[in-house]
Amino acid sequence: MPRIASIALTAVSAIAALTAPTVLGFQPGSGGRVMWENNCDFQGQNYGSIKAIPDVCGDVCASNAACTHWAWSHYNGGTCWFKNGNRSSKIAKWGTNCGYVVSRSSQGQKQGQAGPSSGLSSAEMGEMLGRINTYRARHGLPAISIDSRLVSAATLHSRDQANNCRMTHAGSNGSRLGDRVKAQGYDFETAAENVAGGQMTVEEVMTSWWNSPGHRANLLGKDVKNVGFGKAINNRCDNYANYWTQDFGSLD
Repeated sequence: MPRIASIALTAVSAIAALTAPTVLGFQPGSGGRVMWENNCDFQGQNYGSIKAIPDVCGDVCASNAACTHWAWSHYNGGTCWFKNGNRSSKIAKWGTNCGYVVSRSSQGQKQGQAGPSSGLSSAEMGEMLGRINTYRARHGLPAISIDSRLVSAATLHSRDQANNCRMTHAGSNGSRLGDRVKAQGYDFETAAENVAGGQMTVEEVMTSWWNSPGHRANLLGKDVKNVGFGKAINNRCDNYANYWTQDFGSLD
Protein backbone atom coordinates (compact mmCIF):
# COMPACT_ATOMS: atom_id res chain seq x y z
CA MET A 1 0.00 0.00 0.00
CA PRO A 2 1.47 3.41 -0.97
CA ARG A 3 2.70 5.64 1.85
CA ILE A 4 3.60 9.31 2.29
CA ALA A 5 5.45 11.47 4.82
CA SER A 6 6.23 15.18 5.25
CA ILE A 7 8.63 17.44 7.13
CA ALA A 8 9.14 21.21 7.34
CA LEU A 9 12.01 23.39 8.58
CA THR A 10 12.17 27.13 9.17
CA ALA A 11 15.41 29.00 9.76
CA VAL A 12 13.82 32.47 9.87
CA SER A 13 10.15 33.23 9.29
CA ALA A 14 9.41 35.57 6.40
CA ILE A 15 6.47 36.29 4.12
CA ALA A 16 7.00 37.42 0.54
CA ALA A 17 4.46 38.70 -1.96
CA LEU A 18 4.95 38.42 -5.70
CA THR A 19 3.29 40.57 -8.30
CA ALA A 20 3.20 40.11 -12.04
CA PRO A 21 5.26 42.81 -13.78
CA THR A 22 4.42 44.49 -17.02
CA VAL A 23 6.84 42.89 -19.44
CA LEU A 24 8.47 44.77 -22.29
CA GLY A 25 11.19 42.77 -24.04
CA PHE A 26 12.95 39.66 -22.78
CA GLN A 27 13.58 39.45 -19.04
CA PRO A 28 15.25 36.77 -16.88
CA GLY A 29 13.25 34.02 -15.22
CA SER A 30 13.55 30.59 -13.58
CA GLY A 31 16.41 31.66 -11.34
CA GLY A 32 18.30 33.30 -14.20
CA ARG A 33 18.23 30.19 -16.37
CA VAL A 34 15.94 31.57 -19.08
CA MET A 35 14.88 34.75 -20.83
CA TRP A 36 11.17 35.15 -21.54
CA GLU A 37 8.72 37.66 -22.97
CA ASN A 38 4.97 38.11 -23.32
CA ASN A 39 3.11 38.41 -26.63
CA CYS A 40 5.72 36.62 -28.74
CA ASP A 41 6.19 33.29 -30.52
CA PHE A 42 8.94 31.09 -31.93
CA GLN A 43 7.54 29.04 -34.80
CA GLY A 44 8.54 25.50 -35.78
CA GLN A 45 11.17 23.14 -34.30
CA ASN A 46 8.69 21.55 -31.87
CA TYR A 47 9.79 18.23 -30.37
CA GLY A 48 7.27 17.95 -27.53
CA SER A 49 4.54 19.69 -25.58
CA ILE A 50 2.72 19.56 -22.26
CA LYS A 51 -0.52 21.05 -21.02
CA ALA A 52 0.53 23.66 -18.46
CA ILE A 53 0.31 27.24 -17.27
CA PRO A 54 2.90 29.65 -18.79
CA ASP A 55 5.08 29.74 -15.64
CA VAL A 56 5.91 26.05 -16.08
CA CYS A 57 7.44 26.28 -19.56
CA GLY A 58 10.77 27.90 -18.71
CA ASP A 59 11.41 25.70 -15.67
CA VAL A 60 10.79 22.49 -17.60
CA CYS A 61 12.77 23.64 -20.65
CA ALA A 62 15.79 24.66 -18.56
CA SER A 63 15.68 21.30 -16.76
CA ASN A 64 15.71 19.30 -20.01
CA ALA A 65 18.98 19.20 -21.98
CA ALA A 66 17.08 18.71 -25.26
CA CYS A 67 15.15 21.97 -24.92
CA THR A 68 16.69 25.18 -26.26
CA HIS A 69 13.62 27.42 -26.42
CA TRP A 70 9.84 27.29 -26.13
CA ALA A 71 6.55 29.01 -26.80
CA TRP A 72 3.28 28.96 -24.87
CA SER A 73 -0.22 29.27 -26.34
CA HIS A 74 -3.82 28.95 -25.16
CA TYR A 75 -4.25 25.74 -27.16
CA ASN A 76 -6.07 23.01 -25.18
CA GLY A 77 -6.39 25.26 -22.14
CA GLY A 78 -2.70 26.21 -22.17
CA THR A 79 0.23 24.39 -23.77
CA CYS A 80 4.02 24.66 -23.57
CA TRP A 81 5.65 23.87 -26.94
CA PHE A 82 9.24 22.73 -26.43
CA LYS A 83 11.73 23.34 -29.24
CA ASN A 84 15.24 22.27 -30.17
CA GLY A 85 17.85 23.92 -32.38
CA ASN A 86 18.71 27.43 -33.49
CA ARG A 87 15.64 29.45 -32.67
CA SER A 88 13.72 31.15 -35.45
CA SER A 89 13.12 34.88 -35.47
CA LYS A 90 10.74 36.02 -32.78
CA ILE A 91 7.36 37.15 -34.03
CA ALA A 92 4.79 39.27 -32.22
CA LYS A 93 1.66 37.35 -31.23
CA TRP A 94 -0.86 38.63 -28.71
CA GLY A 95 -1.79 36.40 -25.76
CA THR A 96 1.16 34.00 -26.09
CA ASN A 97 4.66 34.04 -24.68
CA CYS A 98 8.05 32.62 -25.57
CA GLY A 99 11.54 32.23 -24.20
CA TYR A 100 14.92 30.57 -24.46
CA VAL A 101 17.46 28.90 -22.17
CA VAL A 102 20.62 30.76 -21.19
CA SER A 103 21.86 28.43 -18.41
CA ARG A 104 20.99 25.03 -16.96
CA SER A 105 21.92 26.19 -13.42
CA SER A 106 20.18 28.71 -11.19
CA GLN A 107 22.01 31.91 -10.29
CA GLY A 108 24.16 31.36 -7.24
CA GLN A 109 24.47 27.61 -7.72
CA LYS A 110 27.96 26.44 -6.86
CA GLN A 111 30.16 25.00 -9.56
CA GLY A 112 30.34 21.23 -9.67
CA GLN A 113 26.98 20.80 -7.97
CA ALA A 114 24.69 20.49 -10.97
CA GLY A 115 22.25 17.74 -10.18
CA PRO A 116 21.64 14.34 -11.72
CA SER A 117 18.60 13.53 -13.84
CA SER A 118 15.53 13.80 -11.63
CA GLY A 119 14.10 10.47 -12.74
CA LEU A 120 11.02 12.28 -14.06
CA SER A 121 10.39 13.04 -17.72
CA SER A 122 9.94 16.66 -18.81
CA ALA A 123 6.20 15.95 -19.10
CA GLU A 124 6.11 14.61 -15.53
CA MET A 125 8.10 17.60 -14.26
CA GLY A 126 5.69 19.94 -15.98
CA GLU A 127 2.64 18.09 -14.70
CA MET A 128 3.87 18.11 -11.10
CA LEU A 129 4.82 21.79 -11.13
CA GLY A 130 1.57 22.65 -12.89
CA ARG A 131 -0.50 20.82 -10.28
CA ILE A 132 1.34 22.52 -7.41
CA ASN A 133 0.87 25.98 -8.88
CA THR A 134 -2.77 25.27 -9.71
CA TYR A 135 -3.37 24.33 -6.07
CA ARG A 136 -1.56 27.46 -4.93
CA ALA A 137 -3.47 29.74 -7.31
CA ARG A 138 -6.78 28.40 -5.98
CA HIS A 139 -5.70 29.48 -2.50
CA GLY A 140 -4.46 32.92 -3.54
CA LEU A 141 -0.77 32.00 -3.36
CA PRO A 142 1.97 32.89 -5.88
CA ALA A 143 3.46 30.30 -8.20
CA ILE A 144 6.78 28.69 -7.28
CA SER A 145 9.58 27.70 -9.66
CA ILE A 146 11.94 24.77 -10.04
CA ASP A 147 15.44 25.22 -8.61
CA SER A 148 18.06 22.79 -9.88
CA ARG A 149 19.72 22.61 -6.46
CA LEU A 150 16.49 21.35 -4.91
CA VAL A 151 16.09 18.94 -7.84
CA SER A 152 19.52 17.55 -6.97
CA ALA A 153 18.69 17.20 -3.27
CA ALA A 154 15.33 15.55 -3.97
CA THR A 155 16.74 13.20 -6.60
CA LEU A 156 19.64 12.03 -4.47
CA HIS A 157 17.29 11.40 -1.56
CA SER A 158 14.89 9.40 -3.76
CA ARG A 159 17.81 7.31 -4.98
CA ASP A 160 18.98 6.76 -1.41
CA GLN A 161 15.51 5.59 -0.39
CA ALA A 162 15.26 3.28 -3.41
CA ASN A 163 18.74 1.84 -2.82
CA ASN A 164 17.74 0.99 0.75
CA CYS A 165 14.11 0.04 0.00
CA ARG A 166 12.98 2.41 2.73
CA MET A 167 10.72 5.47 2.60
CA THR A 168 12.04 8.00 5.11
CA HIS A 169 13.12 11.61 5.60
CA ALA A 170 16.41 10.44 7.12
CA GLY A 171 19.29 9.71 4.76
CA SER A 172 21.13 6.40 5.06
CA ASN A 173 24.17 8.44 6.16
CA GLY A 174 22.16 10.19 8.87
CA SER A 175 21.52 13.33 6.80
CA ARG A 176 18.48 15.48 7.40
CA LEU A 177 16.56 17.66 4.94
CA GLY A 178 18.56 20.77 5.86
CA ASP A 179 21.84 18.92 5.38
CA ARG A 180 20.85 17.69 1.94
CA VAL A 181 19.69 21.00 0.48
CA LYS A 182 22.67 22.91 1.89
CA ALA A 183 25.01 20.30 0.41
CA GLN A 184 23.69 21.36 -3.01
CA GLY A 185 24.46 25.03 -2.33
CA TYR A 186 20.90 26.03 -1.38
CA ASP A 187 21.33 28.07 1.83
CA PHE A 188 17.70 28.00 2.83
CA GLU A 189 15.63 30.28 5.00
CA THR A 190 12.70 27.86 4.88
CA ALA A 191 12.70 24.23 3.75
CA ALA A 192 10.09 21.48 3.65
CA GLU A 193 9.93 17.99 2.21
CA ASN A 194 7.30 15.51 1.04
CA VAL A 195 8.24 11.88 0.41
CA ALA A 196 6.13 8.99 -0.82
CA GLY A 197 6.49 5.36 -1.82
CA GLY A 198 4.49 3.09 -4.10
CA GLN A 199 2.55 5.55 -6.27
CA MET A 200 2.92 4.90 -10.00
CA THR A 201 2.08 8.29 -11.53
CA VAL A 202 2.34 12.01 -10.82
CA GLU A 203 -1.44 12.13 -10.49
CA GLU A 204 -1.43 9.36 -7.86
CA VAL A 205 1.34 10.82 -5.73
CA MET A 206 -0.01 14.38 -5.93
CA THR A 207 -3.47 13.14 -4.91
CA SER A 208 -1.96 11.28 -1.95
CA TRP A 209 -0.05 14.36 -0.81
CA TRP A 210 -2.99 16.69 -1.34
CA ASN A 211 -5.30 14.50 0.74
CA SER A 212 -2.89 14.60 3.72
CA PRO A 213 -3.02 17.79 5.86
CA GLY A 214 0.73 17.83 6.56
CA HIS A 215 1.73 17.37 2.94
CA ARG A 216 -0.91 19.84 1.75
CA ALA A 217 0.57 22.42 4.15
CA ASN A 218 3.93 22.04 2.40
CA LEU A 219 2.32 22.38 -1.05
CA LEU A 220 0.64 25.59 0.13
CA GLY A 221 3.58 27.00 2.08
CA LYS A 222 3.34 30.79 2.11
CA ASP A 223 7.07 31.30 2.49
CA VAL A 224 8.41 28.89 -0.15
CA LYS A 225 9.48 30.12 -3.57
CA ASN A 226 11.27 27.12 -5.09
CA VAL A 227 10.79 23.38 -5.45
CA GLY A 228 12.66 20.34 -6.75
CA PHE A 229 11.38 16.85 -7.59
CA GLY A 230 12.99 13.44 -7.65
CA LYS A 231 11.87 9.88 -8.36
CA ALA A 232 13.80 6.63 -8.20
CA ILE A 233 12.76 3.06 -9.00
CA ASN A 234 14.02 -0.20 -7.54
CA ASN A 235 11.96 -3.20 -8.62
CA ARG A 236 13.91 -5.43 -6.24
CA CYS A 237 12.34 -3.80 -3.19
CA ASP A 238 9.69 -5.88 -1.45
CA ASN A 239 7.57 -2.94 -0.31
CA TYR A 240 7.63 -0.18 -2.96
CA ALA A 241 9.28 0.14 -6.35
CA ASN A 242 8.81 3.91 -6.74
CA TYR A 243 10.20 6.49 -4.30
CA TRP A 244 9.19 10.15 -4.71
CA THR A 245 10.60 13.31 -3.10
CA GLN A 246 9.57 16.97 -3.24
CA ASP A 247 11.88 19.54 -1.63
CA PHE A 248 10.53 23.07 -1.12
CA GLY A 249 12.51 26.12 -0.07
CA SER A 250 13.23 29.82 0.01
CA LEU A 251 16.67 31.41 0.20
CA ASP A 252 18.19 33.62 2.89
